[in-house]
Amino acid sequence: MGACFLFAPPAPAGAADPFADIQQRENEFRLQSQLEQLKRDQQMSQLRQQQELNQLQQQIDRARSQPLDENQRQLEVIRLQQQLSQLQNEQNLKRLQSEQRIEQAQRQPEPIRRERQASEAGRQQQIERLQQRQSLDQIEEELRQFQNRR
Repeated sequence: MGACFLFAPPAPAGAADPFADIQQRENEFRLQSQLEQLKRDQQMSQLRQQQELNQLQQQIDRARSQPLDENQRQLEVIRLQQQLSQLQNEQNLKRLQSEQRIEQAQRQPEPIRRERQASEAGRQQQIERLQQRQSLDQIEEELRQFQNRR
């Protein structure tokens, strides 16, 4: 009587992996989820940054509305306003660049390159958030110092 196999014998060399298609779809799904998460993270970060910028703008507006005795003090408020405006412009530019990086990763036909680009886009977003935070902190500190000198 012939041998009874409970498991299929190993596939001959060069035969296609029957699970390759499933693994490829899983990888595609995972990568697409990662890119969507990057987009959500960017949107949430953008909202937080916009709220922080708005709060800082309100503080500058309050400082501007108070009587300023010296020309120098008026120039400081104007300078702080310019710094904040520049930061907002930089934030918008970085947001657009981040969106571009994510879109490029999504269009990349090679999964390995797409994953690499997605990871790089995530790292770049983190760096930009830290830079944004530092810039906001610096402007806030200068505004506090300005308000304490009055």
